Amino acid sequence: MMAWVAANGGVRAIGGAGEVTVRTVDWEDSESGPEMVQPVEDCVTGSLSELRVPVENVTLTDASGRRRYDLGEPVALDRGQFLLNCRPSVGVSSRPGARGEAGIELYCRFEGPAFVRRVENQVVVGLGESRPVTLGFRERSEDPATVTVPPTPAGVADAISYLSAALRTTGPARSHPSMRDHPPVVEVGDERSIPDAVAAATPETGIELTLPPSLEYLFVGAPLAYYLGADVTVEAEATPELLAPETDVECRFRELPTFQHGVARLLRQVFFYDTLVRDLEGESPAHRDALLDQFGLDPAKLRNQTPAQRLARYFCVRGPDLDESLPEWHFSTYAAPEIENTRSLPYLLDALSLVYLPEASELRGTELLERTLDDFYRSGSHTSQRSVASVDRVDPELRAGRIHAWLAGGAPIDAFKSSPKAYENRRRYQDRRGTPLSVTVVLNDEEMYDEHAAVADIYEERSADLPLSVDIEEHLTSAELADVFASPNDFVHYIGHCDADGLECPDGRFTVASLDDCQTRTFFLNACGSYHEGLELIERGSVGGAVTLTKVLDRQAAKVGTAFARLLVHGFGLEPAMQLSRRRIMMGKDYAVVGDGTYTLAPTPDSPVVCWLEREDSRFRLSYEALTGRRIGDCFQPAFAEKSAYHGTATETVLEPGELVDVLSETQLPIIYDSEFRWSDGLAAELDLDR
Repeated sequence: MMAWVAANGGVRAIGGAGEVTVRTVDWEDSESGPEMVQPVEDCVTGSLSELRVPVENVTLTDASGRRRYDLGEPVALDRGQFLLNCRPSVGVSSRPGARGEAGIELYCRFEGPAFVRRVENQVVVGLGESRPVTLGFRERSEDPATVTVPPTPAGVADAISYLSAALRTTGPARSHPSMRDHPPVVEVGDERSIPDAVAAATPETGIELTLPPSLEYLFVGAPLAYYLGADVTVEAEATPELLAPETDVECRFRELPTFQHGVARLLRQVFFYDTLVRDLEGESPAHRDALLDQFGLDPAKLRNQTPAQRLARYFCVRGPDLDESLPEWHFSTYAAPEIENTRSLPYLLDALSLVYLPEASELRGTELLERTLDDFYRSGSHTSQRSVASVDRVDPELRAGRIHAWLAGGAPIDAFKSSPKAYENRRRYQDRRGTPLSVTVVLNDEEMYDEHAAVADIYEERSADLPLSVDIEEHLTSAELADVFASPNDFVHYIGHCDADGLECPDGRFTVASLDDCQTRTFFLNACGSYHEGLELIERGSVGGAVTLTKVLDRQAAKVGTAFARLLVHGFGLEPAMQLSRRRIMMGKDYAVVGDGTYTLAPTPDSPVVCWLEREDSRFRLSYEALTGRRIGDCFQPAFAEKSAYHGTATETVLEPGELVDVLSETQLPIIYDSEFRWSDGLAAELDLDR
């Protein structure tokens, strides 16, 4: 599905296939306007005096579609109804080598008289006065092309070199997510195969990355090579080195494990400088001018340089506060250097994840704690008889990043457990986007009726704002539960019990391994020890979901379940939603995410945000930060600030109690206060009563 918002001088729509923004002047919401008869997934009506759309692939016709206007020259339209159509362009907004078009198609229906003209890279429709228009949006999704390489380090290096075909530009604007398409998919086979469209779209930047012939170096170096558009080669006994002969750039890295930190730091620096010097309409982040002065960067000059020239200039930047100025990185993956995991690289680079080698220590539970809490565990009246499937938990050595993925052995804490299958499953659900979300809540534990009712209420309340349908099921048999997971569902929230034999049902146990195919996109198995069943759902077709690693307390399960449900339907990805939900309980490490933790069930046009609140005497310090795994390089708009901020940076302000209540009352968002997870509207009501 997709979502849209009208704010900050524009209407922005975002979905699984991309996003599009219509710039508007004098926008006001309107209940009525020109009828949209084209097949769209969502539409919005408002009054405006002028709108602007990107110039690529734009057509202007009369309402019937029979008369088409040439936009090579300004067009003056008389009275009547007209349709402006902006389609995603092949080779620009579509994925390299994909058949057809991918992205969001825009329809704009308006009434004349109007004056239509091109202004630089936009088509401008001037109405002369504020009049109603209707905007419609439709997603077009296509699979990316497939690159096939031999199962050797040289073959993997070859594949990585072609993943940069996803960059729509090699200029600084590549730092914005809308300028990066999904990289080609990688398969390992006996014969090398590179589609012509991928080869043609791969940029020639004059930048080279030479590495030793090992998957360890290739996996770690892949994000930097992808973003720079570097040609990757392997040489026996080579020192890892980044070269740009055109500009005499020679950057030698230290060997592993230090190589990981050098690659990560360089990528973060280059990416950050690109965000500072790019020129995107309507973007004016706070402190950008001050940072440009601090680092001595000339945006106008750098935008016109080649990628190699710009890289050379970035190497010359010096500043004592550089590390402090770098935004926090959004996402890192700890990937075992195995040929099978090569399949995951395009999906990791699509999210611009850093890649590290997995390092972890074992975690061993304490017998005393288990026995002390045994009577309270979510195991009903058969605690002593029910055995929970064992899980080999590990404590990862986490590096840079707000969100962490574990693509290796063991069940990690503070990271989500991923697999190549999870990323590949994302593509199978593209056709479902644009349809109402289908949520099924299953109660197979009578004692947990309170959680069941609260969760159902959350989904049904949210259905007033989202196209969302909710089905409530109770006491499902194993066959009925199998039917739920095998049927097209966007999210299944299971509340019940689980042991080593599967999910508990009135007639026995249901095991996911018994399914031939799972068509449930995401899930929450809120039951003791559901980790292995969750992993099996991923292998059978799901993208991701929440699970438990061991026995869990009933009350704590209810707290996590209700928090997770509310966060998920408000646009948070699976892992960020779980990170926040775990803060509600003491034993939060018992909950985890499996599959693709960056996956978002309900996309939102603005990034979901979280706040931290601290009391300072009679006033409050409020910090505001976007929490997402896939919008690095974009900006977000804090509720209390006039200018936007880069993802990875936190903005803060000091407010009087009355001002704080007003800010928190305007929207629903998670907030951390006194180290506890709260919702802003509830906290605002409490603070208002305290005044």
